[in-house]
Amino acid sequence: MLTYEQLISLLIEALEQQQINIVHTQELVDVHTMGRSLYVTCLAPNVDKHGNWTRPPLRAVISLQWPAELTVVSLHGQPMIDMLNQLVARRRELQQEQLLGFELTYYLPLSQAEQAAAELSFQTEKVIDLFADQFDIDNNLAINAVMRYGVDQEPILAQLTVTRQFPIARLELDLIEEATAAIADELHEMLPRLYAAFHAGQNEPGLDPQLYLRPPTA
Repeated sequence: MLTYEQLISLLIEALEQQQINIVHTQELVDVHTMGRSLYVTCLAPNVDKHGNWTRPPLRAVISLQWPAELTVVSLHGQPMIDMLNQLVARRRELQQEQLLGFELTYYLPLSQAEQAAAELSFQTEKVIDLFADQFDIDNNLAINAVMRYGVDQEPILAQLTVTRQFPIARLELDLIEEATAAIADELHEMLPRLYAAFHAGQNEPGLDPQLYLRPPTA
């Protein structure tokens, strides 16, 4: 069974091998449950991550929620690992959710004209066309939109995101490598493609950026 630190190291190595433009990482610990969270923000290849911006023109965020129980299991050795594997097998028999997995969310910028038009159906079809050659999009492509209404009651398409799931059945090396490689491969293909289609605000001035530092656990 791999530890949290080993899993994160495999993810970062897979991204670096594909030369993904990592701009920021964040690791959090819940002081009540002792669960751990990871967020890795990536930009398209030609975006200057040392430039000035309030928010990147287009970004992808990889997230992972690591429950404290998995840390306990990894510390107690093989008996606990065997028990965990039995639990995972039982959950799969019952067709329940996977024990763990990466979530990949793309934040798609919209121009002021696109926001004012609020053509959600058009934007949805556009996204589906862009992801058409990716695996399992029929069951693994969540398009989410935030609609806002001003005092004039006119709708504004304030935010558009696309989320993909990369579940992990067991914390074994081959399965983790398969998931991290799939994420890196998709980002290598999709970030340039999405950047060409959703490039609003790429020259907007803003605050100093968050600089990428390789996570100490990796």
